[in-house]
Amino acid sequence: MRSRILTGWNFVRILWLFMGLGITGQAVNERNFLMLIPALYFVFAAIANVGCFAGSCATNLSEKKQKRQQKLNMTKVNQKIN
Repeated sequence: MRSRILTGWNFVRILWLFMGLGITGQAVNERNFLMLIPALYFVFAAIANVGCFAGSCATNLSEKKQKRQQKLNMTKVNQKIN
């Protein structure tokens, strides 16, 4: 977990961290504690490098599934042509 936190920082991750910290500060300043929920999500997602912005939403298909998917796609294309 430590390496996940310390490595892989990019512009989007830093942006999410600063957005989260800014929203957190604003929520506390305005005493709008309901706004802390999304703010803390931004901070957590940036620090832990999780969430869709980190590429975690993409799935890696196995080679067998990729071939099956390609075959299915080609079948659909052929059906459209005919």
